[in-house]
Amino acid sequence: MPWAESPFRVRHAVDSVGRPLLLVRGGGALDRALTPRDGDEDVAMVLMVGGDRGRVWISGWAAELDGLAARAAALEFAGINPVSDLLDVGRGFRLYRLEVAEVRLQCPAGHLTEVDVDDYAAAEPEVSSSPVR
Repeated sequence: MPWAESPFRVRHAVDSVGRPLLLVRGGGALDRALTPRDGDEDVAMVLMVGGDRGRVWISGWAAELDGLAARAAALEFAGINPVSDLLDVGRGFRLYRLEVAEVRLQCPAGHLTEVDVDDYAAAEPEVSSSPVR
């Protein structure tokens, strides 16, 4: 399955250099969609994160993390979005990292603006009073 007709919901966080981390149930539909085919090391994908002030579309290449890289990513993820399933990374859940290639910001009216990848990586997250999901 090189692409999906409808979007998947995914729990995510961003690491210290702005790369999205995706927490995925092992063997689930999203995990299968992110599994490389034909000897590839990663899979092209787009992550859309929406809110009251618009949406950000982050595209790039997703690759599964394992071993020490998965452990370090789980610790970073937990610092932002502390969900209990992080305890099962490697035993039922997997972490993927998205290497960012392109970022677009969509305002509520629908206009898309391309954001420089370095500017995106340097941006500070907006603090919200609502809980992270």
